[in-house]
Amino acid sequence: MRDYYLLADDGRMAQKVVPSGLGLQKENTFDQLPPISVLEVNTDGAQAYTDWLEKPLPMISERMKTITAKYNPSIQWKRVDLIDSETNLRNVYWAMQVPAVDCLSMQTDFHLNGTVKRLVLDTDKIKAHHFFKVQGILEPYIVVSLDAAESFLRRSLNGFVLQKVEQALRREL
Repeated sequence: MRDYYLLADDGRMAQKVVPSGLGLQKENTFDQLPPISVLEVNTDGAQAYTDWLEKPLPMISERMKTITAKYNPSIQWKRVDLIDSETNLRNVYWAMQVPAVDCLSMQTDFHLNGTVKRLVLDTDKIKAHHFFKVQGILEPYIVVSLDAAESFLRRSLNGFVLQKVEQALRREL
């Protein structure tokens, strides 16, 4: 059985670049983006450009995109150029629309407000997916397989943490 991990923001990195100015609404944020966006950022020399940026919407570096595209060729991409207002340096990031997979187990627990209390995946439904969103939940969780996670870690990509996701127990017949 293959392991799966949530791709989450690394809260230990306080000095990450945070792009602003997209003016996006909560719904359909990817659809609102033009094919190429340019955002100004001010790093003050202390902010780091990490490979994973979760806000204002999930974006990944060129290095991370190259790997991710191999694990899920169905992802749609839109380019976001981050321009440092002091140095005029440009860093290319990619906003992504990750296809959702119906892989929730009946063992998943929810809070009364509909958010996930305990996420449990049904690996029979995942099949050969390696980089995907979980369908049927409010949270925009992105899940990666152990194979994809190892590819990210081998290349020393940063800005994220991996949290192991529980899998449904299969009943023996």
